Formats: sequence, C-alpha cells, structure tokens
Amino acid sequence: MFSTKQNSILIGLVLIALILLTRTNHFGSSVFLPDATLAALFFGGLMMKNIRWFALAMVAAVGMDFYALGFAGVSDYCMSLGYWGLIPTYAVVWGAGRWLAKQQKPFALSNYIATAWVATSVAFLMSNAFWYVFSDKVNTLSVVEFSQRVAKYYTPYLSHTVVYLGLAWLAYGAIKSLSYKKQAA
Repeated sequence: MFSTKQNSILIGLVLIALILLTRTNHFGSSVFLPDATLAALFFGGLMMKNIRWFALAMVAAVGMDFYALGFAGVSDYCMSLGYWGLIPTYAVVWGAGRWLAKQQKPFALSNYIATAWVATSVAFLMSNAFWYVFSDKVNTLSVVEFSQRVAKYYTPYLSHTVVYLGLAWLAYGAIKSLSYKKQAA
C-alpha cells in the first residue's frame, strides 16, 4: 500500500504527464488527444493540498505552449498579453477542486459534476475575457460579436473536460473499491 505522500506524488506526476501529453492541441485531432489541462488542474485541486503542484502544473502548461509554438509548428494566433490571464483562470479551476475536496462528499456524483461544470464554465468565460481585453487581434469586434464567435467553442471546451473528469471519477472509484477489498481480505 502506498503512503499518502507517495499517492500525492503519483497523482501529481500522472496529472502533469496528462498536461504534457495533451497540451499541444486544444480540441484534439486524429493524432492528438484534446487538451486535458482543465481536468488535470481541477482533479489536482481535489486530490492534492500542496499548492506547489499547481505551480508545477502551470510551469508544465506554459512550457508545453512554448514548445508547441517554437518547435511543433502551432500557430501563435492566441498569444497576446491575455495569455497570462490563464494563470488566474487556472487558479480558479484548481481552487474549485480544493473547495470540492473540503465538502462532506466530494465524490458524490452531483457535487462532482456541478462543481466541475461551474469551474469549467467560469474558466471558459475568464480565458476568453482575458484574451478579448488584452489581444490586439479582436480590437475591431464588439463584446457581442466576440461572444458570438467564441460561443461555438464552449461545447467542446466543456465536453473534453467532462470526459477526462468522468474517467478520473471512474478511476478513483475503482481504486477506492480495490483498496476496500484489499483491506477487507
């Protein structure tokens, strides 16, 4: 059986690996999985108390973004001063996970889904708002025009996060169930 510290390290490393493996393509493609950063940060906040894991996840995400831009040929269209708005955006997602962890039944499906949905929706609004306010690429669009253009991205943004978090919820339940069976034996 692993210690709590070993569990935390293992969970942290898996979540960082998930960010590193999926960060190069936000919505996925025939070759790449969709970005799992929001799910990794939410689940990280839920499972790990140490804020250093959030800092490490941010370093991994930023590092992968600069790798994608510099070496993988990803367009720099979304890069602007608004990019740095991802730090408070991701902090909100991590914080939602931390808040959920302190609830009486954090893995109750209704609590888990509701908190994940709100956190992901707030992240969508925040990241787009930061980009709108600080990007030089949308200065000719009104808030309404910009909102209409980015609204189509909400469903994939939410659904990819929900799929990853659903898999995490199932994996957590399976691991918990196995550990209970081992303890009972």
